Amino acid sequence: MPCSINPVKADQCVFVTYAGKMTRVDIMAARYEANELLSMKRWNRIVVNIAGLQSTPMTMELIDLASDLSSDLPPSTRIALVVRPDQLKDAKLVENVARIEGVLLTHFLDPDMAAFWVKQSPGKI
Repeated sequence: MPCSINPVKADQCVFVTYAGKMTRVDIMAARYEANELLSMKRWNRIVVNIAGLQSTPMTMELIDLASDLSSDLPPSTRIALVVRPDQLKDAKLVENVARIEGVLLTHFLDPDMAAFWVKQSPGKI
């Protein structure tokens, strides 16, 4: 499967990893599943890793993904977006747009740093 969704109880976090070739429909289906898990468990942390996608999503697709991830979630949700170096320019734009919309989204090149950041409480950053 080109996407894995892994809820980690110890971290109260959902890790979503996209890989290979995925259509927009596949990406959105995974997003709905991840949001449902977060809501059901009442967690507010998610790491979304798009570094493994074979094709780089268009900037607007990334912005839509960030907005959609937060649309059904509480404002306190922390979203860490993991990208490749060639996705960095778009990731910065997505982060800026998300923050304007009130979403706490930060991008990372390193999945371990993303996981560390998303697990921190806002006062510890």
